[in-house]
Amino acid sequence: MKSLPIATWLVASTVVLPALEPAIEKRLAARTGISVFQAWNPIDMPDAYPLWTNEDRLRAAAKHDVLWEEPVSQLGFNTALVLGAEWEGQHAGLASEFTVLTTARALENRAKMLEMNPAMIFLLEVRWRDAPGSFLPEDSPFWRRNPDGSRVLGWDNGPEPYYMLDPENPDFRENIGRQARIAIESGIYDGIMIDWSGHLEVIQEVRSAIGEEALIIVNIHDHIDDAETYAGLINGSFMECNPQGPGLPTRRNGTTWDQLRDGYVFMETHLREPRLNCLEVWGHRDDLRRMRAATTLTLTHGDGSVLFGDPNPLPQPDHMHDWYAFWDADIGDPIGPRIDREDGLAERHFERGIVIYNHLGNGTQRVEFEDEMKRVSDGRVAAAFWVTDADGDIFLER
Repeated sequence: MKSLPIATWLVASTVVLPALEPAIEKRLAARTGISVFQAWNPIDMPDAYPLWTNEDRLRAAAKHDVLWEEPVSQLGFNTALVLGAEWEGQHAGLASEFTVLTTARALENRAKMLEMNPAMIFLLEVRWRDAPGSFLPEDSPFWRRNPDGSRVLGWDNGPEPYYMLDPENPDFRENIGRQARIAIESGIYDGIMIDWSGHLEVIQEVRSAIGEEALIIVNIHDHIDDAETYAGLINGSFMECNPQGPGLPTRRNGTTWDQLRDGYVFMETHLREPRLNCLEVWGHRDDLRRMRAATTLTLTHGDGSVLFGDPNPLPQPDHMHDWYAFWDADIGDPIGPRIDREDGLAERHFERGIVIYNHLGNGTQRVEFEDEMKRVSDGRVAAAFWVTDADGDIFLER
């Protein structure tokens, strides 16, 4: 089936992109309570959130305020997409449009999810570092080459061999920008996600191609030096992090809770507006203390989205996660900035409750309130509670 043209590649300076900013800012402002994001892969709780049908997948995805996907790799893993746009042609890296059928499906799915959650933001990951071998013809000049002319091997966990791309090639960077522009002009996506710590000239090309209003977030973890480099270009960081203890040995993406906190505060302060920082902490799904620490850190120190996901080294697809009742707490909107207490706790007031975060190393601290409050983690009602370090909790007004 021949696709209808979705976008024509023109010099960025000669084209006016759709006015996305009011819609994006309105949706970001519509977020309330605890904002959770979906990084590629979905909630993995088949009894509570079945994923057998399209409607099931939309319902589970709409629990999140932010969602991004990358059809080339996810389809390679036989992972069902949520939006579902697929590039036209044999080699996705050269495509000039999404297929007609999947464009219509993605626009319909987007509309349905926005009905369920009017705050949702949708992003497309564009490949710049490496890609499946089928992404481009084998003889494409966009691949990095070994001295013998063979392609340089890339990521080693894919369903087919991945090879390194060549972002130093200006024609390839232009191609990335071209496809990013197609994604925004399609009306399916609000912005672009760039993985693997990004590449300055790639990010510059994408920003030029998609204009000033669409979003860009980059997986720069909690690295302030990268944030300083990209600050004028990107709206947020995908903070894919694995802070040391308690509960999970430091392996890939290792960092500390100090670095994670400081990096998040920097991102929330210095990246371009509208901001969209997405903080993920890895952990075992039953480690509720670690989940609460990630969630309350996100709530007290900024206005970003959180995810508590599986560690990447596990054999299943990355970023699978549970949905926690803790995330359903009805706290409303924040009514003030963070309060740094003398006892080392971070406190922030919301319309219907108070969030407390206790940083690793601060020891167990006692929290007292004038009136009885309900602790979300266990439902206990009292006027005083203990909060261990590397933990946090939400206290609702009664």
